[in-house]
Amino acid sequence: MNAGLTVLKALASSCSVVMILSSAPALYRIHKLHDTGDVALFPLVGLWLNCCMVMLYGWTTGSYFPLFATYVFGTMISTAYVGVYFWWTKARAYALKIIGAAFIANILGSVYVVLGMTGVTGQPSDQVELIAGNMMTVACLLPYVAPFETIKTVLKTRSGASIPFGMCLAGATSNLIWTVEGLCTKDMFILLLSAACSALGFVQVALYLIFRPAPRAPRELASAELSVSTDEKYILPVFKVEKLKSESIFSAPSAVELIPPRCSDKVNSISSPVLAPLCIS
Repeated sequence: MNAGLTVLKALASSCSVVMILSSAPALYRIHKLHDTGDVALFPLVGLWLNCCMVMLYGWTTGSYFPLFATYVFGTMISTAYVGVYFWWTKARAYALKIIGAAFIANILGSVYVVLGMTGVTGQPSDQVELIAGNMMTVACLLPYVAPFETIKTVLKTRSGASIPFGMCLAGATSNLIWTVEGLCTKDMFILLLSAACSALGFVQVALYLIFRPAPRAPRELASAELSVSTDEKYILPVFKVEKLKSESIFSAPSAVELIPPRCSDKVNSISSPVLAPLCIS
């Protein structure tokens, strides 16, 4: 039973890592094209908040593997995701508001757990664990229960391109395995939360399949990349040329008729008796 439970935990941790890394191609494309495109900010911020709160809950329960170790990695990766998105987004004010709210929540949750686990708050560890579990529940359900930004974009564009399909599919599968793990370890927070997140994740997968976006043509993608690189590297200055008011300054000289000298002509410019003029008959 212990060996089987260890294998189950390793499988759950591996699926969570795959879910966390599933957004890496979309963020790489954002960094490459210097544009966020149809990628929504809310799922990335929700992943960041989710990883941080699960990491704190893993610390309070003493589940250093797989919870704490897996979601320490997830917190670092999701922080990089949010940073890349904020760097290239054009809606800086909106992004700053959403990211700032998640940052404050992460800081407050972290400070509380640290103070509670070190005994500063005077609470027993069971109470700190309970409060951390409630914070984890809210953080984990938020990306699934309230994807208003994503649904609004899907209904507006009639395309599921804004739904992080890879992250939703991997997350739903990962939560399904975490449900089994919570059942084996009798952790009701993990059991109920993972079951709910798995069901809601598969709902978003179904929504993506209904509004499945058309694949982007390679030629269109290449032209977009070329336009980006051309706009940045090969802009030549253009100057306005005004017509000169006085055209006589640079006017071409009139033609001068050249008359070849004859042998009878006197050449005054040559004084040396040795030199003779060249005569053309």
